[in-house]
Amino acid sequence: MNLDKKNIATYLRRKKLLTAADPAPVITALGDGLQHLVFHVAVPRQEWILKQALARAQIKERWWIDRKRIFNEKNCLGILAQLFPVLIPEVVLEDRTDFILVTTAQPREAVLWEDELMGGKIDLQIASQCGELLATVHNQTADDREVKTLFKDTKPFEQLRIEPFYGRIAQVFPDLKKPIEAQIKQLLRNRHALVLGDLRPRNVWVNSGQVFLVDFVAAHYGNPAFDLAFYASDMCIKAMINSPQKAAYLEGINIYWNSYFRTAEYPNKEEVERFAVRDLSCLLLSAIDGRLPAAGMDEHMRGLARRIAQNLLFTELDKIEEITEFVNRTLIDG
Repeated sequence: MNLDKKNIATYLRRKKLLTAADPAPVITALGDGLQHLVFHVAVPRQEWILKQALARAQIKERWWIDRKRIFNEKNCLGILAQLFPVLIPEVVLEDRTDFILVTTAQPREAVLWEDELMGGKIDLQIASQCGELLATVHNQTADDREVKTLFKDTKPFEQLRIEPFYGRIAQVFPDLKKPIEAQIKQLLRNRHALVLGDLRPRNVWVNSGQVFLVDFVAAHYGNPAFDLAFYASDMCIKAMINSPQKAAYLEGINIYWNSYFRTAEYPNKEEVERFAVRDLSCLLLSAIDGRLPAAGMDEHMRGLARRIAQNLLFTELDKIEEITEFVNRTLIDG
């Protein structure tokens, strides 16, 4: 079955999450529906998030994705629950037949950090919290055999991140194929810790100054650099789209990055930082020419983004402040 607003109440009653005493739930569709069906379901006593993995992304071209990735998220939540029990959703139900995961919802008073940022409210303390939490995840799972075994299958990461992002730009820019493929090789071979795979403002809720993290289907045991670069590329795009506040968005990268490395304690973190700078270039380029390009950019800005990304792929800069200053100068000079 595929979830929709008409059958969710019946489904929850069949799974004994709703009782005969519960009123009809209030159901709200969330997200873009491209890779997952996601619904917020509320009754007076409880609120849930229902998430169902789709077998094919809802775009024009054929893009098949293994539906078992939803269980990957469940496994990640299980590990994170041991580290941050009140900062992530609690797993309520895992449906291995229909590829559905039911979790508790974000706190009722929470606001989405993405909405706050796009509305001009840029709280750098949230960026700092995210960096510290991420470093804690990497510290606690570094070289952990049990975690590595649990996430030995990298298919979700390859299908959701490698193929549509790195693989696509390697096709679009054949002259960059060699360094891009070198990044791919590093991501798939140098596996050191649990990587969340989707840490960015759209997956961060804020409740009274405290973060609440969601969405872990791309989680895997891999190279920590990806999480750093993925967040940074997202904030770079926001800086380009919201030019008057670009300096604040770029400072949000600096704060996140530096908070992370002040907290990181695992071996070879210096090597991870150097690699993350190159990975940022690939992800920034994929935000323009990957399978799911960012919306809201005119052709001039897309050209600037391509120039920034290609320069960063070969840069000798290795400090994040130098990187964000380079981005800022390029955007100013046009």
